[in-house]
Formats: sequence, C-alpha cells, structure tokens
Amino acid sequence: MSATEPFLCASATGDEPRTLAAELAGQLGELSPAPDGRVRVGFICISDEIARNARLLLRELGRRRPIDHFVGGMGIAVMGRQHEFYDGPAVTLMVGEFPADSVRLIRHPVRSFDELTRALEGFVDPATPARLILNADPRLEDVEGILTRIGEETAWFATGGINSGADDAVQIADGVMSSGITGIVLRDDVPLVARHTQGCTPLPGQHELTETWRNIVVRLNGEPALPAFRRIIGDVLSRDLKRALGYIQIGFPIPASDTGDYRVRNITGVDMDQELLAVGETLEQGSRVLFVRRDGQSAHEDLERMLQQIREQCPEGIRGAIYVSCLGRGRHQFVHADVELGTVQRALGDVPLVGFFANGEIFSNRLYAYTGVLTLFT
Repeated sequence: MSATEPFLCASATGDEPRTLAAELAGQLGELSPAPDGRVRVGFICISDEIARNARLLLRELGRRRPIDHFVGGMGIAVMGRQHEFYDGPAVTLMVGEFPADSVRLIRHPVRSFDELTRALEGFVDPATPARLILNADPRLEDVEGILTRIGEETAWFATGGINSGADDAVQIADGVMSSGITGIVLRDDVPLVARHTQGCTPLPGQHELTETWRNIVVRLNGEPALPAFRRIIGDVLSRDLKRALGYIQIGFPIPASDTGDYRVRNITGVDMDQELLAVGETLEQGSRVLFVRRDGQSAHEDLERMLQQIREQCPEGIRGAIYVSCLGRGRHQFVHADVELGTVQRALGDVPLVGFFANGEIFSNRLYAYTGVLTLFT
C-alpha cells in the first residue's frame, strides 16, 4: 500500500469475534508490515451488539494482520463500503497508511479541553493546524463545551461523532474504552477534506427570542411564542401541531458563519394553555433563531448538494472515507436501508468507506444533530 493508493476496506456480520476477525482479514488480503517511517491505521466501527467482544476482536485482528493502530466508535447501526448494517452484530474496517510522525492516537479518554491539550503535548500545539477525528461517550456531559474551546483556542478542526447504542457504549483507540473522548489526530500534511449535510430547509426569516426561561420560549418576536410559531410555519401545519413537530425544528445560527450555517434542535413540546414552546437547548434571551423543515426530500437534496461540493475538492481522487450520520437519518429518513449510503457512494465513485449512526455529530468543532458528516482522505 503506497501513499497514494486507496485504503483497504472490509465488513462482516456475526457475533463470534474470532470468526469476524478471520472474515475481515480474508477480505483485506495478505499484508506486509508497513514500511519504515509509515504506520498502518485501522478505522473500525462496531455495532453495539458485539461491544462486549470488542477486545477479543481487536486482539484477533492484530494477530492476523500487521495493523499498527485501531481507532473508531460504536453505533446501533454501522456502515461499510456497500451496506448500512442494522438489527444485528456487524463490524466494518478501513485500513490506510500514513507518515508515522503525522499521526497520534488519543489512547487515554480525555474529559476536558485541558486534558486534550496535555494529551497532544509534543505532537501538535494549539496554534498549529491539525485534524481531529473524535469518538465521544454519550455519557460525557460537556462535549459541546470541549468542542467550543477547540474552536476558540486552537487552529484544530474536529470531526467525528458521539457513540450510540446500549448503556455500555465503547470506543476504540488501541484498546477498548467506555468513557470520555478518544480518537486520532493528524498533522496538516495528511490531506483530507470534510463537509456536512443537515437535511433541512430553512423557513424564511430569523426570529428574536424576546423572553425565555431555561429551554422554554415564552415570547417570540415580541408576542406569545405559540401564536408567533403558528404564523411562521403557516396555516396548514398549524392545524395539527403534533404532526408539525415531526417536520419542524428550531435552528441556532452559527456566529460569524459565512455560509449561513446553523445547529438544529428538536421542539420538544408545546403548552397550549400558556402558549409556550419547549426546545432541546438552553436558550439565551435576546438571541435569534430560525425554524427549519426536515423531511426526506429536503434531506436528499441537501445531501446531493454537499456531495457535489466535496467531490469538487478532490481532483486527485479519494483514498478513503468516514461517514458519521445521525440516528434519525439512514432508513428512518430515507425510507430504506442503504439509500443514504448509496447516494454517497454514487457521488464519490464507490470509495473505501466506514461509518456509524451517531447520537450526535461533530463537524468544525461543533456538535450537531440530524446531520451527516463526511471526512475524505485524498
């Protein structure tokens, strides 16, 4: 495997770790040890149903093939090159080579920004550009705060996702962990590009949160929240608010974004008597929000737009891909399994790919929801 060759890719289903390792190794083919000055990394995604056997799986893979590092996450469902794997144990693996001095794993889970910077001392300092591909435990409370500090205090760019699945969620970084944040950090000489798709269409205008209390919108645009919300979404959806909440979410504009980017959160309930809205975010009185429509057609159109843009950034070709998508996407938003992944692969040209369906998606040092995050090695 040279510095320009496509990565290797494999996937397998079943719950016996030795059998899974043998199947993955067979698909990879025979491998010689990585040449001097280079390191071989296995990006691995496991379904939650085989998390308890992850350690044995890694040992067997390492015994069968000369892979120097393993890094990855866990999901209720995972993605390989050709399929989204639901409702059963599965593992997907992508193997690539990198310059040895351009790669560092975050092997020991970090739980704060300060712990992260200490873990990277001697490899990359905060003022030096670097790419972080992160996997986070869903029980870690301040993921968003850590990402915010990365964005404000460093030249780093983070993508990745929050693991999904059973209570004993695990992530992999040369071992199996079940807390904090782990991942891989790449110096800026490793070429990659990343983009995200939100799958939403903004409704016209932005709106002022005139009065709030915690996560409750009390007054919107200077009037009671519920009547204002009804006018924004229109007469048809207003007739059935329960149905409307399945399509309409609230968006929080990203400050200083030159692309009109925003983070989406659920509208979690309405109080008809007091004319209030509850949302899945602590609110800041006086800030501005927008409302977005989320449905299959919007998601497909935005995905196609993102794929066209990222493909244009890869004139020299694509060696491998990592795709982290929201649990609410995949077969739930695109009707059938493999539709979302198939759309990605048709646009990219059937490239080596692994990924999982996450409980939160990381892009550009921010935590998103209902989003697909695509990272390409070029």
